[in-house]
Amino acid sequence: MSGGKIFVETLRKIAYPQSNRLNGENFDWWFDIGEEKEFVEWFCNSINEQNVLAEEALTEFESIGEANCLAQEDLDKVLATCPKDVESKYGNLPEMTIEKLEEEVKALQLARNVKIQQRNKRQLIASEIRHMPIRLKNEEEECTKLLRDTQEQLFAENAKLNVTLSKVFEEVQQLSAIYSSVSERRPEQQTIFLSQLELDSYLQQEEQCTAALTEYTKKQLFKGITELVESSDIKKFQLVDITSQGECNEVCKEYQQQMARIQAAYNSGQRQLILAKAKEQSTKVKLQYMEQRISSMRNRKLIDLNGAKAKKNRLSKELIPINAQVERLINKEIPDLIVENAQLLNMPVVKGNFDLQMARQDYYTSKQDQVASQLLKQKSRFELLHLAYEMELCKHRDVHQQLENLTAELEQSRGEFLQRLEMLSDKSLQTSCKQRNIIDSNNTSNIRLCQIFDADDKQQLFRTYNGLEQEARNLQQEVISLKDQLGATQREQSCLWSALESDIERFRNVMYSGSNKLLLHHEELSEPLQKLECELQRLPEIIGNIADDIKSKRQILGSNLNRQGERVLYVYFFQDPDKLKEIVENLERRVRAQKIGSES
Repeated sequence: MSGGKIFVETLRKIAYPQSNRLNGENFDWWFDIGEEKEFVEWFCNSINEQNVLAEEALTEFESIGEANCLAQEDLDKVLATCPKDVESKYGNLPEMTIEKLEEEVKALQLARNVKIQQRNKRQLIASEIRHMPIRLKNEEEECTKLLRDTQEQLFAENAKLNVTLSKVFEEVQQLSAIYSSVSERRPEQQTIFLSQLELDSYLQQEEQCTAALTEYTKKQLFKGITELVESSDIKKFQLVDITSQGECNEVCKEYQQQMARIQAAYNSGQRQLILAKAKEQSTKVKLQYMEQRISSMRNRKLIDLNGAKAKKNRLSKELIPINAQVERLINKEIPDLIVENAQLLNMPVVKGNFDLQMARQDYYTSKQDQVASQLLKQKSRFELLHLAYEMELCKHRDVHQQLENLTAELEQSRGEFLQRLEMLSDKSLQTSCKQRNIIDSNNTSNIRLCQIFDADDKQQLFRTYNGLEQEARNLQQEVISLKDQLGATQREQSCLWSALESDIERFRNVMYSGSNKLLLHHEELSEPLQKLECELQRLPEIIGNIADDIKSKRQILGSNLNRQGERVLYVYFFQDPDKLKEIVENLERRVRAQKIGSES
């Protein structure tokens, strides 16, 4: 209970008039004032019905006051009639020694020091309490500033979030418009993806290019060119033996016949050429000789006929072996040489054939390179288009996955939002115009609070909001009372702590007795300790005697029923007097009944 309610209850106990109309909450502030709190707490804890004067005493006091019997002069006269040798009420007290007074002074000084410490602590607490409003004001200003800054920051973040959400909304609209146009395939929409492009014209151009390349290949690489290029037999690049009669095909035979005709023509031509050159040389020699003869005749030189004849004969003789040698050359050696040279005539032919084959091969290779380059270009275009489609497909898959994840998150958020809406749309949570005092059974939170507040598991049929509020007020009052008890406990603990400190200081002074050496016992306590030790040594003997006495009394009680009855009566006398009184009354009634029966 709060302090105000305790004060009102105290007034009701002493039968203060119109105390039932007082409200305890109106007096709670009285217990917060430091100077008046002690008086009010003393009044609530000390005043009761015994401190209230009866009406008779009050009327007598009023009558005495009206008769002016309590005037100062009357009282002086009454005091004068008293004997002077009357001792005061404190006259019979024993006189205190100086040592005891010094000890009491020391104890009072220690108590004074403790009080001073407590006063200093309370002054520190009071200074802290006085400075607390300033500190709280500064904290309030800081909190207000922080709140203002936080609100401004939240407003800015809210504005940024709104702008971001609007941008996201626009982007989503554009994205949905793009994909809706892609799915509907509207021709008037602008193409964004590669898959939206129409490839008919491109494929038509590629088909035209393929047809043109095929036509060009047919023209340049005609039918049979491969066989013509690949018909270069290695035998055609060797010297052909015309005289050989080995097995060969028709082409080889024709080639041998052609080469034989060429060699025959070459042999005859070379023979005629050699003979013509020989005739030419002989003619040139004859001409030179005739020129020498003419020149000598012009110079009128004499001609020795005999010497000329002799020289002619000598030359004729020399000419015979030369002619024989010439005949041998013409008929044997030169034809052999011509035949040998004719054997080498197929080398230029083979070289020409080789050059022809190489030219054909180069032509075929160049055309193939042109066709291959065109095919590679076409293939690269197709591969580039396929790669672009693959990349776009991968991007579409990534976007699809992200959209699916976003859709799942939005569905989850939508489900949670619907659950919150469903929960908020609950009738038990909606405030109605007509306030209900009874708590609905579906309102599990308030029902649980009521179950917590219910004591001893009391199940009530109807639970009301007023009852819940009353329980909350009671709980608040209990918290306040517990705080007050805690404060009182802390104060008592501080007092006990100060008293303990003073006792420890006194004990230290006693144990050390003004020196630094510890005394095991005080000199004044040595004799009582010896007596106590003697008593402790006698204690086992006394305990043994008591045990023997108890054993003998138990034996007597076990054998004597009267003693057992006396023991029971003594037990009732000390523990339960009402029971003893009842037993005595029963015995008296029995005795009275027996007496009446005997008389009759």
